[in-house]
Amino acid sequence: MKIDNTGKPISAPLTKGAESRASAAPRASKDEPAQPSRSDSVEINPLTSRLQSLEARLASQPVVDESRVAEIKQAIADGRFKIRADVIADKLVASVKELLANKG
Repeated sequence: MKIDNTGKPISAPLTKGAESRASAAPRASKDEPAQPSRSDSVEINPLTSRLQSLEARLASQPVVDESRVAEIKQAIADGRFKIRADVIADKLVASVKELLANKG
């Protein structure tokens, strides 16, 4: 469907084949609803239902461990929180190595 400058939709002209198909299509009467001509079926893989249950369990878990955050905040406020740059650097390098190994 195209839209002109005025924002009104412009319907595409029907071709000769489309006109005959449109007129040949069965039409439902005003009193009765249109019935589908075929039936569809859906099968759900057992893994799908397991995945859905796992997603529901994960959704109920908090994203952040509030008690751990409060503990760290208190340690910072008390001056007990020690930043160890060597440990942070080692873990960062290990993380990058793991990402590179999984990429290749």
